[in-house]
Amino acid sequence: MNWRALFKPSAKISIIVLLLIGVVVGVVGYFATQQTLHATSTDEFCMSCHSNHSLKDEVLASAHGGGSAGITVQCQDCHLPHGPVDYLIKKIIVSKDLYGFLTIDGFNTQEWLDENRKEQADLALKYFRANDSANCRHCHTRIEENQPESMSKMAKRMHERNAQKEPDKRKTCVDCHKGIVHPYPKK
Repeated sequence: MNWRALFKPSAKISIIVLLLIGVVVGVVGYFATQQTLHATSTDEFCMSCHSNHSLKDEVLASAHGGGSAGITVQCQDCHLPHGPVDYLIKKIIVSKDLYGFLTIDGFNTQEWLDENRKEQADLALKYFRANDSANCRHCHTRIEENQPESMSKMAKRMHERNAQKEPDKRKTCVDCHKGIVHPYPKK
């Protein structure tokens, strides 16, 4: 094959036709990618690898499982960022988990989860701390300013005091609310 021919204008096909083909391929590729990303962000997709784990039951038993507010969170609400660039980066990073699912013996068992829960929980906490619990804040917007009536006086005071601290001294949501959905292991 002559590589130079790839970079020369075509004598048989006009530039406009080539541009049109490029645009069509780009648009189809974009929408196919979006559909794939969103299809792999559903609870059904997550549970295809975690079907024998207690994770879904833990969510349903927690305050995030349709409690007093009547809202049940989905896996992606907490485990995937809401911004488009961060979302894409996280999806690329977690795609390695599919390799783990295929290669780790007993991954889809409760025993594996119980043995590895602390390590997995610490990874999740590290992620939440790194982004200042952005996923929590996405749903619980401005809790320091607009505190619900159901919060105790002590909880209101704690949130107010934390909000008054210098940004680098503040705690993030998971520092106080660790294990609110999935139990944080003692060991």
